[in-house]
Amino acid sequence: MFRWWRKRRQRKILAEPLYPDWLQILAAAVPQSSEWNSTLQTKFANNTRIFMASKTWEGCNGLTVTTEMKIVIAAQASMMVLGIDDYCFEGVQTILIYPASFRRETQNGLVVSDSARIGEAWHRGPIVLSWIDVAHHTPGRNVVVHELAHHLDGLDGDISGNPILSNADAQARWEVVASAGYQCLRDDLANNRWTLLDPYAATNRAEYFAVACEYFFESPRELRSQLPELYECLTELFNADPAGW
Repeated sequence: MFRWWRKRRQRKILAEPLYPDWLQILAAAVPQSSEWNSTLQTKFANNTRIFMASKTWEGCNGLTVTTEMKIVIAAQASMMVLGIDDYCFEGVQTILIYPASFRRETQNGLVVSDSARIGEAWHRGPIVLSWIDVAHHTPGRNVVVHELAHHLDGLDGDISGNPILSNADAQARWEVVASAGYQCLRDDLANNRWTLLDPYAATNRAEYFAVACEYFFESPRELRSQLPELYECLTELFNADPAGW
């Protein structure tokens, strides 16, 4: 019943005309999309429209959310599910957008901090983003992908760096590859060796997964070359091969 209703609503969304300036914004939001074939580009545009229309968008700290902001965020989100049919982050209901980095009081045991953040993902809650960091992301970094990766990681109720894969063998392989890769990253950083992944990935396993997802979509050829086993696991998770798109 709910699936039928969702498909009906999606058909209604896609029946609306696609305004020409959307295509320019889409191309700017995900520059690598210019290399994709027509089938992939069509699904990319459709996913973006569905994501946009199915979320509640709220500006924070006086920010007015524009159509362009919605398109950019929705485009980067839709890139992540191009290999997955009939899914467009239905578990995310609300997107909160701050003008820039924001502060939120957090508690870690007995220690309370008030640190600046550029994004947050809440279990069964909204995705929170800093617009300036969304709009000006650098190669290998994408706060939208990062926070939605946390959302996917938490679908089993636990944001721990162990996303749900398609079968037991893939799940077991992920655990082996991610555990070894995380420890190797920590060792490399401790010994001042170069690493492909941003050092933030060494914070914990959840951040390792989220940062790996950023590189998977933003710098896939580098990730495939430098960390092929990690790349292969992510192709299984997302049913996609961005390095070959």
